[in-house]
Amino acid sequence: MRGNSKGLVLFSVLILLLSSMSLAQVDQGRIGGIVKDSTGAVIPGVTITATNEKTGEQRTASTDDIGGFLITALKPSSYTVKAELPGFAPAQTTALQLVVGQRINVDLTIKPASVSESVMVETTAEAAVDTSSAAIGAKIGRSHV
Repeated sequence: MRGNSKGLVLFSVLILLLSSMSLAQVDQGRIGGIVKDSTGAVIPGVTITATNEKTGEQRTASTDDIGGFLITALKPSSYTVKAELPGFAPAQTTALQLVVGQRINVDLTIKPASVSESVMVETTAEAAVDTSSAAIGAKIGRSHV
């Protein structure tokens, strides 16, 4: 009997510990989703930032091979979620209201950043063109005469 009572006490303590740990997690929420490009293809390696709009606290994650992300242990509040990847314009959504124990699904679409190029042309005095005359000419040395 004595061995059974020790096991029962140990089992009871274990149940109490596990239940208190699960209660500690109740006040937190999660934000997850998928990031795609404008054609609908999933994008891996995108940095996702969830910002608590009340406190400014930020949590980050990266999308996996299938474009998915999950940011956990978020306190109930209003959040802004931003997706960033070099070569793409950032995408964000604001005022996501997260409540206790909730998971919000946010699917974001990022588009390629606009491409701009500039060409700089430099000239020297040797390459100057005389635009005051329509005459065409060339200098010929004595060896060509």
